Amino acid sequence: MLKSSKSQKFFRLALFSALFSFLLIVLSAWGRINEAGLGCPEWPGCYGRLFAPLTAQELNEARTYFPRQPVEEERRVKETLHRYFSGALGLFIIRLIVLGWQLKKHVRRQQVLIPGLVFILVFAQVILGILTAKLENKPLISMLHMSVGFSILGLLWWIVLRELRFWRPVTTTPAAVLRGLRPRALAALMLVILQIALGGWMSTNYAALACPDFPVCQGTFWPTINIIEGFTLWRDIGLQYEGVLLNLEAATAIHMAHRLGALATLLYVGWLALHTMRVGARDHLCRYGLLVLILLLTQVALGIITVLAHLPVAIVVAHHTVAALLMLSLITFNHALRPRP
Repeated sequence: MLKSSKSQKFFRLALFSALFSFLLIVLSAWGRINEAGLGCPEWPGCYGRLFAPLTAQELNEARTYFPRQPVEEERRVKETLHRYFSGALGLFIIRLIVLGWQLKKHVRRQQVLIPGLVFILVFAQVILGILTAKLENKPLISMLHMSVGFSILGLLWWIVLRELRFWRPVTTTPAAVLRGLRPRALAALMLVILQIALGGWMSTNYAALACPDFPVCQGTFWPTINIIEGFTLWRDIGLQYEGVLLNLEAATAIHMAHRLGALATLLYVGWLALHTMRVGARDHLCRYGLLVLILLLTQVALGIITVLAHLPVAIVVAHHTVAALLMLSLITFNHALRPRP
């Protein structure tokens, strides 16, 4: 009875941590589009204090700490809110690891390695957060920070799925069909993850509006680009990166790479979704293909609207949110194709 109770606690905590991580990704996207990345230009404090300065006296003291960094209340609040949520998620994952090891004594197949990997990623996320503040939003560090956040969400969701409380793997589909779909589903997941990373690189380099039109870019289907400059991972551009734009050719190269990646993702993942709906029409497998297809088309539509409407905050946040949902749907699809003994 005690083992069952702890197992239920482990599942509920994993589910809550996954939902909390998803909320944190949405909050991060909201802060990024509002340029709140350096709302607090140090870590772990904020302008020399443990908590963000609020009173007039605290704000005056903050200006003495960073005379070259103006204290902007809106950005400061968004950044500190993100930090508090990140700290809370770290505590949840520590508790998840403790519960997992307690259950491991009684349940041989209890998950402990993936929760441990998630904890390592959370630690890496903290280090990247410190470097983001120290290096003032270097693009590579910011993109890695975002990518690790998506990785934490994906692994937490995988933990939830492997607890087999819902969305159980498909068992009525012939084994040969499942074996044929597994490498394709894994390739689709990798493609979406790569596209998310490209989106993060475009966002951190402020290249989203390098092509303000669609389907053409700057009035042509293939504008002038500078791939080497656009994909230089570490560039020395001075003390503060935030707000400094690449030259147009480099930014266009990043944007066009993201568009080509989106096209490849649409064609391959869309084909896989339709193929899954066809081969799984007689059982529950088709619903996974339908879910992936709906999220994929929604994501593409949001990307087009983002460009044509010139980065409205609500649409950009929705674009990030659906990207996370698309990744989770493909993780769920991979889980369904791999029945757990």
